[in-house]
Amino acid sequence: MQSITFLRVVRLTFCVSMWLLSVVAFAQTKISGTIKSEDGSPIAGANVVVKGTTIGTVSDANGAYSITPKQSKATLVFSSLGYQFKEVPVGNSTTIDVTLTEDVSNLEEVVVTGLASSIKRSNLANAVSTISARELVGTTQIQTVDNAFYGKLPGVNINTNGGAPGGGVSIQLRGISSLVGASQPLYIIDGVYANNAVNRTGRGSVTGASAVETQDDAANRISDLNPNDIENVEVLKGPSAAAIYGTRANAGVIIITTKRGSAGKTKVSFAQDYGFANAQRLLGVDNWTEAKINTFFSAARRPAELERFRAANGQTWDYEKYFYGNTAPLSNTRLGISGGNDKTKFFISGAFADEKGIIRRTGFKRYSLRANIDHKLTKDITLSVGSNYINTNTDRGFTGNQNNSGASIGYNIVYVPNYFNLFPDASGRYPDNPYFNENPIAVTDRGINNSNVNRFIQSFNLTANLYKSERALLKLIGQGGFDYTQNTTLVYLPEDLQFQRGQGNPGDVLWGKTENVNTNLQAALVLNWNVSKVNLTSQVGAVRLNFRDDRLLNRSRGLAGGQTNLRQGTVQEIFEQRFQNITDVGAFVQQEANWDDKVIATAGIRFDKSTLIGDANRFWAFPKASLAVNLANFEFIRSSSLANTFSQIKPRIAYGETAGVPGFGTTFTPLNSANIGGLLGSVVTTAAGNANIEPERAGELEFGLDLGLFSNRIQLEATYYDKQTRNNIQNLQLSPAVGISNIPTNLAQLQNRGIELSLAAAPVQKENLRWNTRLMWWRNNLLLTRLGIPPYNAGAFGVTLGTFLYQEGFAPTTIVGTRPASDGNDTPAAQGVRTGAYILGNNQPKFQMSWLNEFTLFKNFDVNMLWHWKQGGDNINLTQFLMDSGGTTPDWAQDDDGDGIPNGRDRGIAPNNGADRWVQDASYVRLREVAVYYTVPTKTLGNLFNNKVSRVRIGFSSQNPLTFTKYFGYDPETSTFGLQAVGSGVDIAPYPTQRRFFGHLVVEF
Repeated sequence: MQSITFLRVVRLTFCVSMWLLSVVAFAQTKISGTIKSEDGSPIAGANVVVKGTTIGTVSDANGAYSITPKQSKATLVFSSLGYQFKEVPVGNSTTIDVTLTEDVSNLEEVVVTGLASSIKRSNLANAVSTISARELVGTTQIQTVDNAFYGKLPGVNINTNGGAPGGGVSIQLRGISSLVGASQPLYIIDGVYANNAVNRTGRGSVTGASAVETQDDAANRISDLNPNDIENVEVLKGPSAAAIYGTRANAGVIIITTKRGSAGKTKVSFAQDYGFANAQRLLGVDNWTEAKINTFFSAARRPAELERFRAANGQTWDYEKYFYGNTAPLSNTRLGISGGNDKTKFFISGAFADEKGIIRRTGFKRYSLRANIDHKLTKDITLSVGSNYINTNTDRGFTGNQNNSGASIGYNIVYVPNYFNLFPDASGRYPDNPYFNENPIAVTDRGINNSNVNRFIQSFNLTANLYKSERALLKLIGQGGFDYTQNTTLVYLPEDLQFQRGQGNPGDVLWGKTENVNTNLQAALVLNWNVSKVNLTSQVGAVRLNFRDDRLLNRSRGLAGGQTNLRQGTVQEIFEQRFQNITDVGAFVQQEANWDDKVIATAGIRFDKSTLIGDANRFWAFPKASLAVNLANFEFIRSSSLANTFSQIKPRIAYGETAGVPGFGTTFTPLNSANIGGLLGSVVTTAAGNANIEPERAGELEFGLDLGLFSNRIQLEATYYDKQTRNNIQNLQLSPAVGISNIPTNLAQLQNRGIELSLAAAPVQKENLRWNTRLMWWRNNLLLTRLGIPPYNAGAFGVTLGTFLYQEGFAPTTIVGTRPASDGNDTPAAQGVRTGAYILGNNQPKFQMSWLNEFTLFKNFDVNMLWHWKQGGDNINLTQFLMDSGGTTPDWAQDDDGDGIPNGRDRGIAPNNGADRWVQDASYVRLREVAVYYTVPTKTLGNLFNNKVSRVRIGFSSQNPLTFTKYFGYDPETSTFGLQAVGSGVDIAPYPTQRRFFGHLVVEF
């Protein structure tokens, strides 16, 4: 018996040993192969992961990989950006070659969900919009990055601050988040908190338009960035997605990632764009006759005007065409080099853009140099750095609003009859303008409005694997950088201009110097670990932000002839000086859980404090939570007949909170200089500070449903959001007895509710015809639910021309104004509006829609087009008001109603002289972008260039070639006050927006 038992033990031991040896042998079995696309080209940098573990690798330049699983029955997951992932069971194979299919649905793209983590779009619980490099600049060449967002992002409202070279765009994500503070989103470039400030130039003060920067017509600084360096853009539109950015995210976050190199053969890319621009539309001008002169001018003026008219002997000058009807040449040159090996990868680019303006002596130049390097210090430590130097030089000219100085082209020419000659004589002397304050030709030829920016952006990212096992990976991620911007501005009006000669100190120059330095540093520990089929990602970290703004504006008047030197003036002043230092500190923690791509949940919280808040040492909490359920991944769907129809069914819900910090100085009562008894002193202003001021906070609840049909050939994304913004800052008016007039308080509340819909489809995917299309529709309803102070009007130029209503129960974008009593419509009492104002319109659109189509014909021809429809949204059209006042409106002399009074005069007298005359519907349908490209076949290139050239692409494109609108203006999107959170949509003689046409050449080696 003992011997039999002994033999059994021996046999059992032998069997167990052999099994263990087989397991060990399997564990030591290396799986290798290649990863290719459907056209047979290798895919470099593809990810290969053993499912349910942290074991993974990436493919090399030839698409080759090797990996050693540590368990039997392993499954390999292959994925790469732009391709659908594929799961392959290993079995007994030692070689696995894989072909990945193009991801038309983009569900495999990676989206940021935390400061140190990301997630596949198919698992995302928020409506995060993304724009790829191809969507951003693949159709046509865009002057500035923000200009490329038009019509491509649901839930976004964009206005241009004018068509002047160098950009100037206002972006609002899901409505307005503040009545007085920032309404522009936070920009993150490769992890750096980027400067998007609008630096004051003082132009508004020199022209008399405004003593503040809102009418300076300066560009926002995101225009410095070269759009062709961008790999992709992610837009976190509301607090539910942007909560992890805390006190800086009330207006949303735009995350920009630039291009990086990949392992393999060094690639050289050269691109050249040549084109031209002209005005989208010219309004035309009315001709003058003796009869019109007798009607328009007073009896005292008529003899002189008739004499001028007859002296012209029938000759006329079309000043609108002279100033705005020019063709502007455009040029953009780019050179890029990328490559590397498994250890070091690099991307280096240089670009030069030279774009003239349609107005003479205006233009925009940008020089950009970028170097992005990724280097593996060890197998567990990777360092990525990015350096970008930019120089932009912009001449924006003189357009828009002005008061008395005449230093605005549009404001002047509307008052000049076309029979009067403004051009200089043979000796170069400009005639005085008898109809307004200035000769606009002289201002254009002699005035200067220049901005020169030098900018350097440095980013870094350090990733270190601290601990790694089969089912756990602990990483330390350090990230940060700085953004340094130096802006020199010059605004100059010579002493011999018509208006200047009438001043006590003729000749006006204003020099400005602004330095902005943003620095940020963050560190996070990220633990990725698996429990059965649940993948968990935990992260904890800290953030520190510093913002410094130094600004100095010096003005000098009474200049010596031809001088712009400040010391050559008789009256010199420090026009403005500001030193601003801000520090934010934050900490965050976030937990993500993914159960087999079926249920994905995230919860996190961030704590922030800021020196801009009344209690600078108090931490404010910003929680977030989200849940997404991929029903199509459950077995009851996969095993049913629905699996053939539904490839994705994902209901989702998310909640998050963010904040917007008060403006600099809100917590303090400023001192103004004063002369007291002949001695220099300081006095307290009538506007007090509030040491208890709190941040403006927003909370957003978002519901959504994502559907994918027929292998994701059709995709529907539907989102509803409810964003409540509380603690909005408003100035509380105080009794004069206290010695101060107002104090900022957290009194108001705003509500934004909206719907965003996106329907994408790939209707045709044949060898010789591929068609991808996407239709987007969105709307936002804005309401002021609490004001906390008596209602008031603000913005624009008062109720006689139209202004904006701040009253509970109405949107602050509501336009009110005077209305003729004979109109007989609703009275203020019936409307519930404060006395003296009638509701005339609303600047917010009723809805917007865009339609993108991409066609590929015979593999080598690409045709792209993007249409954009904005329905509703009223403007205060003061351009037409000025033209009627000057008698130059094209239909001024016509008599549409047959009452014997010309249209131009009819509009200015009762009962047609209310503000409602100038509040006009700014709806439009616009072809945003259209292009046709041809890619030369690879075989042809090989025969022509002996395989030295890998790609040649030629094409033609246009931006804004067609616009259909009933709005009478140069552009229904323009806004003189576009920089303000509320109050945009005021049209005052802007720089006309252009149509742009290009020819393109791309050569890659």
